[in-house]
Amino acid sequence: MPLLLCLVLLGLTLSAPASSATPIGAPDDIYVNARVWTGNPASPAATAFAVADGRFVAVGDDARVRALAGAGTRIVDLGGRRVVPGFNDSHWHLPYRRSAALYNAGSVDVLRQRLLDYVRDLPPGAWIVGRGWMPNDFPDRAPHRRYLDATFPDRPVVLRDRDGHTSLANSRALALAGITRETRDPPDGVIERDADGQPTGYLKEAADDLVLDLLPSLDGEATYRLLLEELATAASFGITSLQELTDVGLTDHERGAVERAEREGTLLTRFRVSVPVDPAATPERLAEYVRLRDTTRGQFVSYGLAKLILDGTVDARTAYLIEPYTGGGRGEAFLSQGELDAVVAAYDRAGLQIAIHAIGDAAIRMSLDAYERAARVNGPRDRRHRVEHVEVPALADLPRFAALGVVASTQAIGCLPDATTLENYAPLLGPERSARAYSPRHFDDAGARQAFGSDYPVYPMDPLLGLYAAATRQDRAGLPPGGWHPANRIGIEAGLRHYTVDAAYASFEDDVKGTVSVGKYADFVVLSHDVLAGLPERLLETRVLLTVTGGRVTYRAAGFEPGAADSTHGPERAAGSTTPSP
Repeated sequence: MPLLLCLVLLGLTLSAPASSATPIGAPDDIYVNARVWTGNPASPAATAFAVADGRFVAVGDDARVRALAGAGTRIVDLGGRRVVPGFNDSHWHLPYRRSAALYNAGSVDVLRQRLLDYVRDLPPGAWIVGRGWMPNDFPDRAPHRRYLDATFPDRPVVLRDRDGHTSLANSRALALAGITRETRDPPDGVIERDADGQPTGYLKEAADDLVLDLLPSLDGEATYRLLLEELATAASFGITSLQELTDVGLTDHERGAVERAEREGTLLTRFRVSVPVDPAATPERLAEYVRLRDTTRGQFVSYGLAKLILDGTVDARTAYLIEPYTGGGRGEAFLSQGELDAVVAAYDRAGLQIAIHAIGDAAIRMSLDAYERAARVNGPRDRRHRVEHVEVPALADLPRFAALGVVASTQAIGCLPDATTLENYAPLLGPERSARAYSPRHFDDAGARQAFGSDYPVYPMDPLLGLYAAATRQDRAGLPPGGWHPANRIGIEAGLRHYTVDAAYASFEDDVKGTVSVGKYADFVVLSHDVLAGLPERLLETRVLLTVTGGRVTYRAAGFEPGAADSTHGPERAAGSTTPSP
């Protein structure tokens, strides 16, 4: 009986020709003895699946899928382990340089020690750059250059905060930038000053560019090496797709590094790159963005998403709120409603997908208003516009996401209540707004499409930690007891859907990724523990054992060797011998 007819009788279908090394229709690889969460509601569970030419060609039970093997098919026994679709980080940034890691320092003394350790590997006189501090690391939550001057009086120091929206510079760096008491605040930026009008070194939003623009840029080779390191880390976390959400687009060196990695086969994840939303963009520029989208559609590196930043962050008091922060001030939007409406309508008219960074409830409302107006003036189509972060939405605006078809692009890991959250973020918002901040549950209950990401390097790009945070709203030590606003928790399966199915939808790729389904890319992850069984705390013990992207192994944990199932179908091929499909 012909193989294709056998597959039809079995209820399985082939989606693409098999590789030339095997008979037509025979899979390259078959994985059996697994516990597969497919993400496909029509067939939510399976124990086996087959891969050919980088795509799933069969999903079902062991006996039926095993029967498809040809002479060259490699059959892999996964030992009953949990398999999920590859994780898709919907909001990720390529770091623009290496820097001292200042996350969760907790005090000025710890910050200084980390900087001193970092400086040992720097050439004399080089800039000292760090990232990850937060206001609660400083006395009275007041960052000031004097804390850096005491240790580094002669070398320029600039430290970006965790969120990447403010920086702290020492006196030497301020002098090199020409920042004095006479320096005016730049548009969309604030130079914090003391009671005497002298700059404190705390530079908010666009003001930190006055110093950051002085930093020497990485050359092409250094950028490429940095990219490879970040991609290897992503693959080790089970990530098979990254959506790069930098509002200014990639630099020439970064673009060259991504293209080189794709060309040389070292690009371990699918990579979707954003372009800038520019109020001054000409029709010719918009047409070029559309051409870039259309010519890369379906490729390993693709375009089509346009990013705009509308407000700042809560911790810096620059997120735009409807009502004032505790202590005063509402933050500001970087565009007026009219300006936002005009640029959104222009990009929408061109057919581009738009992603707006909006954290405060006022900025979120402005974004929804602009999307609603664009739909009204440009007519109906499948837009899938997005609001990024959407941390503190007004409850009245939640139903508008589903009604307008707008994706809520959220960071599950932000549900993890660290010291910054409890000591700075929540007090600034006050109890009512804090109770609805970072709440995936609110969007799920409102029927919104929600895509999870990390906002790396703001947070770790670890989806398992993100799932834990969203399911418990506790830190790694299980604090606070019961969780931070525990009513906002969601289930692990819902979180998996947001990291896979919904993330693919958010990038217009749900037809080719996001589920373990016939015809889709063979992107999947093998986990050490069954994260859908037992308590959410088990997520903290779970490791990624195997990451496969387009049929190619992109990460294998040390010591993990999946077994070869009993088979008469010839010798095993080396894992990862296939080339990833687009």
